[in-house]
Amino acid sequence: MDSLLRVTGWDARDVAQPWAEIEAELGTELPGDYKQLCQAFGVGEFCQEVSVLCADETRVGDLLVWWRGLLEYDDDSDGPWAPYRIHKPGSTGGLIPWGTTRSADEFFWQVTDGPVEAWPVLALQVDSQEWSRYEMTATEFLYRILTDPGFHWPYTYSVAQAMSGPVAQAVPEPFFEPA
Repeated sequence: MDSLLRVTGWDARDVAQPWAEIEAELGTELPGDYKQLCQAFGVGEFCQEVSVLCADETRVGDLLVWWRGLLEYDDDSDGPWAPYRIHKPGSTGGLIPWGTTRSADEFFWQVTDGPVEAWPVLALQVDSQEWSRYEMTATEFLYRILTDPGFHWPYTYSVAQAMSGPVAQAVPEPFFEPA
């Protein structure tokens, strides 16, 4: 978390987040690093490309609104998140969204029986339906996207394409813009 604050030059805010309400509806605790991220940055966009889903009064970048919407379209067939399913309270193995890009790529945790801090990050490149799995926290994943030009994640070219490459290559000095 400190690394993200340092590289973006952002002064941490103390953005109130209704964690008890969010976690009660999801039926699970959320990773601590993610909670710190939402409280420090609030809703907004990193490098005009990556958004983190937190509690959002506008509902545009709201975690529960996104999750409910995905859950509504999930079914028992080989749906849009195959071979995965969207998390349902009381279950494991499902996905909880935590981030998105301007080109609609999506970042999730896979809910496991293990500690929430060890949930893997899954990235979906929407155009090709390519999934990638990362054994790291959401904040580490975000930090790598923003700072490591060699870090591979299945992004769809949008702002990054216009700037000729991955976010870390295209934007050598990461920044955050609040919503």
